[in-house]
Amino acid sequence: MIITAGITIIFNLLTILILIFGLFHNFENPKNKAIYGYVIAGGMIPYLILLTLYIILEILYKQDYLYVGLILCVLSPFIIGKLVNYETLKKYTVVQILCFAVSLMVLVLKYFI
Repeated sequence: MIITAGITIIFNLLTILILIFGLFHNFENPKNKAIYGYVIAGGMIPYLILLTLYIILEILYKQDYLYVGLILCVLSPFIIGKLVNYETLKKYTVVQILCFAVSLMVLVLKYFI
């Protein structure tokens, strides 16, 4: 469990940093914006898979149902993806960062404090 939590925390921090970089960087070249999209996917997909695995392991092995709330952090990119348009992209990016920060705090508080 600690290994899964540690790897999840690393990908969580990586994804938060990638989203913050995109929030403050102005992409003028479409090629750079496409590369940034691939980098987001490369950070976010493993994070979502690892967090889902972590939630399943917590529920199955420890019967700790408090982690069911983290399912919202897993589903948030898909919910936000349905709601976002070009004008509201920055606002929803901040919401996404906050969702990832909440899951990061839960993981850190569980295993390192």
